[in-house]
Amino acid sequence: MSATVTHSVAARNAATNAVIGLLGASSKLVFHPAGSTVATPGAAIATLPFTTPTSFGTASVGVATAAPITSDTNAVGGTVAFASFQTSANAPVVHCAVAASGADINMTNGLVVAAGDTVSCSSLTYSALSQ
Repeated sequence: MSATVTHSVAARNAATNAVIGLLGASSKLVFHPAGSTVATPGAAIATLPFTTPTSFGTASVGVATAAPITSDTNAVGGTVAFASFQTSANAPVVHCAVAASGADINMTNGLVVAAGDTVSCSSLTYSALSQ
């Protein structure tokens, strides 16, 4: 018999705050092509800086909401498959899937970004642990 792992709100808040705390000031959301991993994120298709000094607010009920994110108004271009939250020194802290729907991050205007396109993110939340 297997049991489902659950976490208290306090544990979910602590884990989420610890992860977003690793980002530090001047962190960013970076979109990557297929084959990207947290260890080798690959080329940047678009880079969107988080608002400094903090990228996310304090977690509530295990979820942290990103501060406003600056658009990349001159994207490199490519087909997006993954995204990472990176420190100012380009170290990936979180890596996630990107798709048109049903993914960690959903891109509503398609996954293909042309060179010079503007890429924006209207809202973003992060949770380190499930309920």
